[in-house]
Amino acid sequence: MKGTRWKSVIRDCLGNIHRETRISLCRVPHPEKWVFIVGCYNSGTTLLRNILGSHPDICALPSEGQYLTDQFPSDHEIGLSRMWVKREDLYRLTESDTGPDVTRIKKEWGARLNTSKSVLLDQTPANVARMRWLQKYFENSYFVGVIRNGYAVTEGITRKARPTHKPNGWSIEDAAYQWRRSNEIMEEDSRYLDRYSLFRYEDLTKSPNKTVRKILDFLEMRSSTSIDLNRNWSIHERNQGIRNMNNESLERLSKDQVTRINKIISAKMNDLGYEVLP
Repeated sequence: MKGTRWKSVIRDCLGNIHRETRISLCRVPHPEKWVFIVGCYNSGTTLLRNILGSHPDICALPSEGQYLTDQFPSDHEIGLSRMWVKREDLYRLTESDTGPDVTRIKKEWGARLNTSKSVLLDQTPANVARMRWLQKYFENSYFVGVIRNGYAVTEGITRKARPTHKPNGWSIEDAAYQWRRSNEIMEEDSRYLDRYSLFRYEDLTKSPNKTVRKILDFLEMRSSTSIDLNRNWSIHERNQGIRNMNNESLERLSKDQVTRINKIISAKMNDLGYEVLP
């Protein structure tokens, strides 16, 4: 009938019924370990997820866990593409928060995972804000933090983010603050974690074998020949070998942008041992 939305309403209803049926039939996974890769956007977390996901004992979610559950806010859906710090109140969770439905999250994720694997892995940048909550509700959890040069991350966020309500994208100051605040929270909340280790994107790209070996040692896992670090890896729009992309990002920044970025991140860059550009 004209003026109605019966087709779309029925389609949505059938989709929801199928989803709930699938969730109800899915068992809650109980792996030996949960692994969470955390860090600011554009810090190399996706690359690391793909690398670790090729280990025979690890099953990684096919995309960020926030997109595979209705219990966490999805940054794209609420107009915060690569910019969750704009609504930190929606994302920050500690062990004192009851928060989302844990059983539902595990079932929603379990439907996308090979639960016969002993280690299940998620990589969601916004999980930086809820590490303490995740530790409480996901048994035997390990947290792998990743940091990267703040200038390169800031440039990447402004270039790649697509906020629906801002046609021109995020300002360079917005992106710089996202990097700074992500790393501030990661440092603050990591003190409450039982199993947390921090790694650099620059070390991963310079010495992949050595860095991956360190990560597997932290996870108390054996090395595996199935992890071929010499192959090409599909990361967003690129398909290439492991290499440091910082210089390309730095070359895209103007002197004025560097000056504006410095006002926000220079102190944190020093804290993390990165060079502050003049």
